[in-house]
Amino acid sequence: MGNELRPSGKISAVLTLLLLATMMPMSGPTAYAGAAPASAASTGVKEWVDFTLPDAGGRQVSLSQFIGKKPVLLFFWATWCPHCNESVPVINRMHQEASTSGKLQILALDFMESEKKKKVNAFISSKKVGYPVLLDRRGRVARKYKVLGIPTYILLDRDGKVVFRDHELPEIGKYLK
Repeated sequence: MGNELRPSGKISAVLTLLLLATMMPMSGPTAYAGAAPASAASTGVKEWVDFTLPDAGGRQVSLSQFIGKKPVLLFFWATWCPHCNESVPVINRMHQEASTSGKLQILALDFMESEKKKKVNAFISSKKVGYPVLLDRRGRVARKYKVLGIPTYILLDRDGKVVFRDHELPEIGKYLK
């Protein structure tokens, strides 16, 4: 009994990904697990699309408050995603390091787990997440940015142009020079 798989968690994860995939039209190749990065042109999203979402504490955060001031890294993720979990310490370091702190705004967008707000907050606490976590309750922002899987990293330059989009974390330093 201890080795049995819990189907509800796996089924939930698969259904969420299938739902996301069916809600967005395929428009060119996407990158995943080491494949070549999908360009902004292949997704049709070349510039920022504004949004306002609640953070994990309930405060409203808008993308527009950062555009024009500094580059923004959008990190689409979920607590159940193992690759997303592996990225947290790296992103925490980016958020705190002198070379990127103050020069880059990181916004993590939790994909459709708002009904599990306690779970998200517990994750933030246990992983000591130091960057803002926003709740994309119905996946609307993910759809606006045509996210086809998580994790997805979208780097917007200071002016809001998409300069990087992939499922692998970018080498941020070269974009901040």
